[in-house]
Amino acid sequence: MNVSDIMTKYRLTIKGLRTAFQQLVQGSALSKEELNDLKSLRDAAVKGLRQLQRYPIKSPIKIFDGGDPFKGGVVKDISEKGVCIQGIEAQVGDVKNFIIRLGSLGAGSTIVFEARCRWVKKGMTSGKTELAGFEITDISSLDSGAFARFIST
Repeated sequence: MNVSDIMTKYRLTIKGLRTAFQQLVQGSALSKEELNDLKSLRDAAVKGLRQLQRYPIKSPIKIFDGGDPFKGGVVKDISEKGVCIQGIEAQVGDVKNFIIRLGSLGAGSTIVFEARCRWVKKGMTSGKTELAGFEITDISSLDSGAFARFIST
């Protein structure tokens, strides 16, 4: 049975799968070496799987780095807990404050939130960040409501 089948059979999320592997190692049912052998299989099986659906953005939505409002990017897709951004430099682990000005979209005029960079795709020749995925770590309840309305439009 491959890892994807295990996740389906036992209804595990990626986080649940990691916890199961940790418990198997702690209970000596699986050695760390065996787990390392499964790592590439696990990575291949869960690559691209997400806990929440991502919604592509149909028309460009600008997003600004709150630490430097002159640096902006474009939201490429969005979920309830994160955004994919093009055009803002980031490293995995960076925490940034973002500002989305919705303007005519009617879901509220501005959404402000804090997010941690989870992944980065760099350009082959430039070495600069092409895309970066951010997990929302802090958002006010007011902005959270506007964010949910924005996703549903």
